[in-house]
Amino acid sequence: MPRRLTLLCVPATAALRAGRFPADDGLDADNLVQLAGWAGKPGRPDRVLCSPMACARDTARALGLPVTVEDALREVHYGRWRGRSLKEIGAAEPDALAAWLSDPEMNAHGGESLAAVIDRAGLWLSRCEPGHTLAVTHASVIRAIVVHALGAGAQAGMRLDVAPLTLTTLSGHDAAWRVTSVAAQPY
Repeated sequence: MPRRLTLLCVPATAALRAGRFPADDGLDADNLVQLAGWAGKPGRPDRVLCSPMACARDTARALGLPVTVEDALREVHYGRWRGRSLKEIGAAEPDALAAWLSDPEMNAHGGESLAAVIDRAGLWLSRCEPGHTLAVTHASVIRAIVVHALGAGAQAGMRLDVAPLTLTTLSGHDAAWRVTSVAAQPY
């Protein structure tokens, strides 16, 4: 049976706007204003899943969506970099930051490598139920899902950008997936 997966990228949190690795930041008033016109726009999915992170749960709640938390949709675990700025990491650990920016296997920060996120996302994608699923998650996870769906390899994820509040839609039949649309505005 066919599957449709719509991935909604959470809004830019204060941490992202400040150039910090995310911790478990919730949404702020600016985010809620951004989401005000979105209610009902992602369609009528059969199920709504979201990352356990506060910003994803807040996004689903702001959209009035009944949601089930899915741990596989969680943000990358950035280890000791969690909550710290890129500038701070660049000054304290320039070699580690350079490696993280170029090597999807790097996890010297004590957290999760981007390649591990692709594996996690791929396992979740293989269990995606028939029908239409809306998943509220993070840019890093959306990149991982797209890379896995296309069979592009971990390095390709280093060259994809997913903007906040982007809708990415995939369709799947059996184990094959296709990216069918990427929209910065709801359709």
